[in-house]
Amino acid sequence: MGHSVPWRLALAKLLALLAAFVVVVVGSGALALNEISQPLPPVSATPLSPIERQVDGPKPSPPWPDSGAAAVAVDELGLLASTGDTSPRPVASIAKVLTALLVLEEHPLTPGESGPSVTVTQEDVDAYFAAAADGQSVVRVFAGQELSEYQLLQALLLPSGNNIADLLARWVAGSVDAFVDRMNGRAEELAMDSTHFADASGLSPETASTPEDLVLLGRAAMRVPVLAEIVSQSEAILPVTGRVFNVNTAIGSDGIVGIKTGSTPEAGAGLLFAAEGEVDDDPVMIVGAILGRSQLGEAFADSKALAVAVRDELAVTRALDRSQPLASLEAAWANPVDVLPAKDVDLLGWPGMEIEIEVELDPAEAPLAAGTVVGSATIQLGEQSERVDLVTDEPLEMPGRRWRLLRRFIESGLIVGAVPPLTTDELLL
Repeated sequence: MGHSVPWRLALAKLLALLAAFVVVVVGSGALALNEISQPLPPVSATPLSPIERQVDGPKPSPPWPDSGAAAVAVDELGLLASTGDTSPRPVASIAKVLTALLVLEEHPLTPGESGPSVTVTQEDVDAYFAAAADGQSVVRVFAGQELSEYQLLQALLLPSGNNIADLLARWVAGSVDAFVDRMNGRAEELAMDSTHFADASGLSPETASTPEDLVLLGRAAMRVPVLAEIVSQSEAILPVTGRVFNVNTAIGSDGIVGIKTGSTPEAGAGLLFAAEGEVDDDPVMIVGAILGRSQLGEAFADSKALAVAVRDELAVTRALDRSQPLASLEAAWANPVDVLPAKDVDLLGWPGMEIEIEVELDPAEAPLAAGTVVGSATIQLGEQSERVDLVTDEPLEMPGRRWRLLRRFIESGLIVGAVPPLTTDELLL
């Protein structure tokens, strides 16, 4: 009996130690569980900046006229370049392009259609004789004559009848003045900010524009199939008048397919031209404007030289490469993950032209597999725009247990560098 007390005391101490150990283990486990269950810090998605690119090659120097002013554009790219005084100057009969455009917008035609018949009035006849007496470019008409819309557009655009411009203006708007108001309204819609129309034919020196504005008009006109068809014709047969010829003798040379000449003493000689071409088997339309030359022959030669030079410089360019990182995903527990375009983007290019890339990123959360879509990029080159998905280059995994357990020390800077995963022994503990 004398030895029972020490034994009982030893047992009590052992049980106390075991209880303390359990408390420590359980407490540590609860603390670890609390750390592991904490919400993860957000994944930050950051565009890489600046994202600036240009089409490869030096900016070309087209063969500009040695006098006057000129500009050249391509539908997909917009204005490429211009030269000369940017002040508005008289455009003469180039104004008839807008006259024709407004007629076709009011009375649309599809290829092969002649359109409604228009009856020539005595007012139209009187205007014809007055213009003829003034030495203007006219097409003969007589009272009661029936001409289709298509024939009137041919008479307007090929032999460049000033009297036909006024006839069509009265037919569409009721009066020439009302039609001219429409012309100026349409010019504003086309963003021809340096242009003013004072008449429907372009005879007035107050009808003035710039080459940059005229290429906007030319591009709009060439998108109308019937208008593009007529200005590409070298001649036509009209009632009473018979065979008439297109004043634009450059048609058919070096891809030139139109569109309108203009010549008066005040304007000198001018030409709004369109030329077709191909780049990698895809069609392109080049539109240029030349003003202030002394003779039409000079403008014709200028247009051919510009058309050839522009075609030679146009090429499909890699606007965006799928290997180019555009953004980065960053998580506190992992290395940054690059965000790449899902595909290459190839667009028509002009050397030296800016390529604009706009990145939009979605909110991101781990885990993310490689190739996950996390946003988009919009690539703008001239007037071309293409949208492409952005994807992760590598996976973004969830953090391991060790990082979760030690995150407070890592975030406070007490632990620096990569945190290895827990070992098997540590996981068992």
